[in-house]
Amino acid sequence: MSYSYLRDADDDEETKSNSLPYYPRTGSSISLVTTSKRSWLLKPDGTLDVVPVTRAKQLALSGLIFTLLAGIAFVTISISVYVISPGRVEKQKASNTNDSSLLEWLHQFQADPAKERTIFVPISYTANIALSLLFTILVTVCTEATGYVHGMTLKWGLADECRLTFNANLRLFSPSGSAFSMNGPVVNALYGITMVFAYAASSSLLLRATKLNTDLGLSIISFIPLLVLGLTLVIQATLGLVAFYHTPVLTWSSSPLDVTSALVSHGRIRRRPKRCMRSILGIYDPTDDPIRPSPRQPSPWASHKLVARVVYLVWSIALLWLVIGGSIVWERGVSFVSGEWIYWDGGVPPGPLLLQSLLIGVLQSVVTIGVHCCELVTTLARDEGIWRKASSGKGAEPGGNPLKVLFGGWQSMGLLVAKPLVHWIFGLAVSLEAGEGFKIAAQYMLVLGCCMIIVAIFITVIAIRRPSGPQPAAYGHIQTLADLVDEWSTKTMYWGHKGDLGEGPWPVCHAGTTGEGVLPPVKMEEVYA
Repeated sequence: MSYSYLRDADDDEETKSNSLPYYPRTGSSISLVTTSKRSWLLKPDGTLDVVPVTRAKQLALSGLIFTLLAGIAFVTISISVYVISPGRVEKQKASNTNDSSLLEWLHQFQADPAKERTIFVPISYTANIALSLLFTILVTVCTEATGYVHGMTLKWGLADECRLTFNANLRLFSPSGSAFSMNGPVVNALYGITMVFAYAASSSLLLRATKLNTDLGLSIISFIPLLVLGLTLVIQATLGLVAFYHTPVLTWSSSPLDVTSALVSHGRIRRRPKRCMRSILGIYDPTDDPIRPSPRQPSPWASHKLVARVVYLVWSIALLWLVIGGSIVWERGVSFVSGEWIYWDGGVPPGPLLLQSLLIGVLQSVVTIGVHCCELVTTLARDEGIWRKASSGKGAEPGGNPLKVLFGGWQSMGLLVAKPLVHWIFGLAVSLEAGEGFKIAAQYMLVLGCCMIIVAIFITVIAIRRPSGPQPAAYGHIQTLADLVDEWSTKTMYWGHKGDLGEGPWPVCHAGTTGEGVLPPVKMEEVYA
């Protein structure tokens, strides 16, 4: 199949007047061409049908606006806490309780002008950790929204540089463009830093005051974590909005089929014939000799060179937290089941809240970066699941529900649930105590290590799992999908046996896709090209 741009003399004026790109001839019944603002269907008779703006783009913009508003709200609350100076009010309330120890502690705590900008909240320990989980979930929603836009704009930046190999990428470690471009190394690093400190600040919004009296159930709201959380969300949303409006994106869909279709339609990539049965492992095979279908397909581990590194990284992080928690218990000489809480401050004295929050952010980065890298493995598996639906009775649906594409697979849903839980448990394990400063709770640290072990097992199972069936595996590899799909359609696509290419003692068959209905299964005893 060859590709040539439709640039007839009779069409030049109409093309220019409508500001449309030139469309490649794909040889299929309908070509899907997507611009940054709208999509077009190019039919064989040359007519164009307009497709409304995709729901994926609307969802991306809505997520950015929500994150921006959430960030502004946290900044506003932080300024309010700083301005109202409620120290004297809370001290007066405490005097009504006739609790001399609380009065003395409040006096010491308010001796520092920076610490005076706080609010004392009478809530229980259980309510404290429940609110911490709620804030962590909110941060996860916001970072997923900005991460979706960042990943999309980065993807098409890589495509413009002819460096887009897979639909899935480690967005924080795959820069595109110059150093200071919207997808360059500086902006990617800024995304990573703000994501780390957003999670760190969410776990420090309510500082526990366990030193006082557990019956009082006091927590302290300081303006510094509120300000940090608000600014990190505003920065991420602002970067996302700038990239959203200034990066040419051919499609906002995260489906590998939609991405490959857009690249093929714009002539960015060409289908290579006689490769209908070659999986991603045969992408660099110089020959196009006919081959027999394989009953099993390669795993993500064998298909992407970074998968093994991600698995090793997650296991290392899990063992790190187990070693830290176990070392604290061993040093204190207290049994884990004794019921006694075991704390370790590392010799860090109580000091400025901002500096201690920075220390927590450095430790938080280990968890955040590890979980972020897991996205590569789950996205590869999700993309393969989308493609493999083509050989089922339901078929693969291009341009489907964006939420279903993002979270439809059990792999993506599992990681999405693990993200807030792991960060929440880290906030319980490594935290700031009012009046005492930095602390590590050994019990929670061991729980964090066990949770990371579960995540590591989860990622490892996905990484080594080999799909069954003769449909060649692609894992979102753009060129592989372009070779396997011989007929693009805006309707549900099906993959299977499409007929024989010629007669002979060993007839050669052909497998491909269609939008006209379910295809028969391939013949395992025949050869395909």
